[in-house]
Amino acid sequence: MRIIIAILSVIFLLSGCADNREDTYFAVAADFPSYDALRAVIGSDDDILMLLPPGTESHGYEPTPKDMIAVSDASIVVYTGGHSQEWMERLLSSDDDPPMVFRLIDQVELLSEERREGMEGDEHHHGIDEHVWTSIPNEIAIIGNLADVLSEADSSRRELFQANAAAYIDNLEALDSEIRDIVSSSRLDTLIFASRFPLLYFAREYGVEYYAAFPGCAEETEPSARTIAFLIDKAKELGTRYVLNIELSSSLIARTIAEEAGCGVLVFNSMHNITRTDFMNGETYITLMERNAEVLREALS
Repeated sequence: MRIIIAILSVIFLLSGCADNREDTYFAVAADFPSYDALRAVIGSDDDILMLLPPGTESHGYEPTPKDMIAVSDASIVVYTGGHSQEWMERLLSSDDDPPMVFRLIDQVELLSEERREGMEGDEHHHGIDEHVWTSIPNEIAIIGNLADVLSEADSSRRELFQANAAAYIDNLEALDSEIRDIVSSSRLDTLIFASRFPLLYFAREYGVEYYAAFPGCAEETEPSARTIAFLIDKAKELGTRYVLNIELSSSLIARTIAEEAGCGVLVFNSMHNITRTDFMNGETYITLMERNAEVLREALS
């Protein structure tokens, strides 16, 4: 693998695509949930590289030659795992000296994707739902376990990692309590999503019902007229004030449903990836989930 990476590196440099950066990162994160967990425990992002560019679709991502070099040189690689990141599995299994690995899906009990009435897609597909971080108790487990693994990778910073994790977990626990209060005191208990639903862990944890156009890992993006009509009818039946859309999804279907049902549209962040603006502004899992809490308050009111 290192010979292959060396060859790719030479090709990359000769092609004129290199940016003259020769940084070697302590940690490489495949996606935003992995990146944010690392940033929280390490205490900064100076020593972390996130491979998935902010604002881009996370499904179907393929690593670049520069990504391959960064992964090979890192002390630890953190990624979600599962079907959508098989590219990372292939990359790591090809390395004769792979870095330490931490997979988010290994830290919690997994759920199978769920099919709800009105959803598009293959009714017989019940793969693992990979969006484990959307439950705050899951995120707490991820942060605690990551602190232990990072302490093993760099024992000189053990106290720092453990202290950062403890502080972050305190904030997560407060946010978890706030969301439970919102759900328990709301008029409604059902959300309507006009896009994918990568929030099964969130819904199960907080006792929220839902209807959506697609399950969480669906590749389709255009629901049928039948599905749109079903969601319009549900929005009217429930008297919902807002239809929800997932970040980075087209708002066209959500606006169509909302117009027909006589309600508004709000964006709920699954944090599979975030916008470039949010990334540059330093938004974190906690700040985005706080935003979600306010959306939840409005959508269930």
